[in-house]
Amino acid sequence: MSPFWGTLAGVITSILMLVFIGIWIWAWLPQHRQTFDALAALPMQDGDER
Repeated sequence: MSPFWGTLAGVITSILMLVFIGIWIWAWLPQHRQTFDALAALPMQDGDER
């Protein structure tokens, strides 16, 4: 395996880690709490209500 492939794997891993951290931060923003709470309550609602 050449050093290029090791560098490429490191760069891809770093990019994926940054994307994961970005999504994690986005999901924990305070403005999303109300939406996520409503979505979390969906399975508890009766199926007859629409």
